[in-house]
Amino acid sequence: MDEYSRFVDWDKMDATIQTQDSKELICTDFQEFKQLARQGCWAKNHSLRAKVYLKLIGNIPCRTVTPDANVYRDIVVKIIGKRNTGTLPLPEFVDNSLVPNYCLNAEGIGAVRKIICCIANQFPDISFCPALPSVVALLLHYSRDEAECFEMVCRILACNDPSKRLIDQTFLAFESSCMTFGDLVNKYCQAAHKLMVAVSEDVLEVYSDWQRWLFGELPLLYVARVFDVFLVEGYKVLYRIALALLKVFHKVRAGQPMESDNVQQDIRAFVRDIAKSVSPEKLLEKAFAIRLFSRKEIQLLHMANEKALQQKGITVKQKRFYSHSEGHEPTLLMIKTTAKEVCGAYLSTDWSERRRGGNKLSFFGTGECFVFRLQPEVERYEWVIIKHPELARTASEPGAKSTQVSTVLSSSSIPLEPSDRLSPFLAARHFNLPSKTASMFMAGSNECIIIGGGDGQALYLDADLNHGRTSHCNTFNNQPLCSENFQISAMEVWGFKDTMNV
Repeated sequence: MDEYSRFVDWDKMDATIQTQDSKELICTDFQEFKQLARQGCWAKNHSLRAKVYLKLIGNIPCRTVTPDANVYRDIVVKIIGKRNTGTLPLPEFVDNSLVPNYCLNAEGIGAVRKIICCIANQFPDISFCPALPSVVALLLHYSRDEAECFEMVCRILACNDPSKRLIDQTFLAFESSCMTFGDLVNKYCQAAHKLMVAVSEDVLEVYSDWQRWLFGELPLLYVARVFDVFLVEGYKVLYRIALALLKVFHKVRAGQPMESDNVQQDIRAFVRDIAKSVSPEKLLEKAFAIRLFSRKEIQLLHMANEKALQQKGITVKQKRFYSHSEGHEPTLLMIKTTAKEVCGAYLSTDWSERRRGGNKLSFFGTGECFVFRLQPEVERYEWVIIKHPELARTASEPGAKSTQVSTVLSSSSIPLEPSDRLSPFLAARHFNLPSKTASMFMAGSNECIIIGGGDGQALYLDADLNHGRTSHCNTFNNQPLCSENFQISAMEVWGFKDTMNV
């Protein structure tokens, strides 16, 4: 086997791929390179493709300080330690279900997770990058060791050429690319678009899968051919291939009933089995037969969609909540239920604070937090100590007996003068509270999001942000904010910045 075969399971690889060949590719003209990539000049030669990838990625203009192979060798032991690589938890900005094995052997499968964890350590600004596991897994097939693969991926991520867009690294960039893809489908695949509108409840949800088709569902033989051209021509190629996949799907399935009641699942299954319908060369041929907008026009379309998302606030779905909301303080959470009820919470503290508890679910935040409902009627519930400072004072008086919050709240109280109200800007530790349940403002993990606690939760949202429940809680002394058990129809999170410090 050649030097680039360390992580490859050759029993899984296409039989036509050559493993040993010292052939070199000598080409400096871009147009010639472009034609060679489209024609698959190095597609059947494993070692030649590895050398071409090294050359193309090595020529990517990058930030001055870009992590290289030596950095990986320095940090991998510190970050990974003696943990089992097969069960390494991945960073939140990638989706665990999209870590393709392709034709990797056991060592390669474990190496993918190690490399991703080290990349997360070196790129703290990445907030959403679902394509990363696929890119790492693909390049590992053509790497001599883990460090070389790490360096190639880092160069792709650190590209600083404003005219050369490669991989989306934020939720905003990803979501705007999905909207741009939808715009392109509407213009260049009108028949397929009509089908999507007819069989799906949310067309954008279907189109939000477009990167998953390429970086997750496509077999290695196909995704490698896409990557050959992508490294030469850039992001526009990805749109072309995804449009071609949708065209082929529509052609093959036209007039046939869907295999399931979920068109997303149907398309994913179709892409996984794409070899039954079209060869890699035929797929590329169809992709480049589409006369798209120019690269500049697509960039302008993407920027317009990004601006629209920023103006209206980005809808957050599933596990994207944390990656989108972190870095903003405060945040405003808005929920609309399928029963058309509207409620939410004003949250004072950055969601990154949840990590201070390690893997243990723990509460944080300050008395600025409050919960509210807007429909069917408007009601606001602030921190119980603000309206009832006697709860804190009772506990602070020498010899005073601890009084349960729920008991005190059940009694009538005289409205407070403004001067008697305690400041909400202080954290709970600044008060001598009779019960921890009076300061359970916000908590979050990969399993749930909780707002308010003590004898119930003001809001509890499940891991997928599809369902939730609400009840009275001691922290806000609130009534249920909507139906006690509800399904989420729409959810938005708005982040605020202090313009005085910008």
